[in-house]
Amino acid sequence: MSDELPESLRLKLYRKYVSAIAGKRGDDAAEKKNEDPEGFVWGKLSDDKARELMSKLKALYPDVYRPVVQELYRLLKDGVLKELDGLTVLRIIRALGLNIRPELRIKFVKDGKEVDIDEYLE
Repeated sequence: MSDELPESLRLKLYRKYVSAIAGKRGDDAAEKKNEDPEGFVWGKLSDDKARELMSKLKALYPDVYRPVVQELYRLLKDGVLKELDGLTVLRIIRALGLNIRPELRIKFVKDGKEVDIDEYLE
């Protein structure tokens, strides 16, 4: 019986523990409310192709865009994904059965510089 804490001290520790847990939950909830899922996802897009595909998704399929952003936000927050590149975004769009194609760009590089086709063929 001598190992047990007095009732007043036990109650005091319990209240401190409960207030610490409640404070932690309040901080997490406030952080989630202040954070914009769309901005967070756009911040994790690693290349121009990913940004281009996400903007096309937003313009062509606005009703699908919001749930996709919410799910990507959840995956990024949970640590399943670290960042999103163009290929990953394209595969997600294709898996959803949406018809969005990236712009095709052909670059001609000669001696380390980007040139037009006439100069390239010389």
